Amino acid sequence: MTTKKKYKNFEEAVARLEEITELLESGNISLEDSLTLYSESLEISDFCYKKLVEAEKKIKIISEKDNKATEILMDEEE
Repeated sequence: MTTKKKYKNFEEAVARLEEITELLESGNISLEDSLTLYSESLEISDFCYKKLVEAEKKIKIISEKDNKATEILMDEEE
């Protein structure tokens, strides 16, 4: 039903999660498709979690940096 996709940003990923939720709640899809969508939603959730953790790190650095609004970009692998 769906193919694995890399999401460009958090908002796009959340929009896809909302779409998946609507499809699953409709009850109009097969069990196999439901499992595929559920698996995709887990991947998207992991992507979103990582993005939120990254944002939280950036906010912490901004707020702790000498009480100045200085942004320090972090590597995505940190």
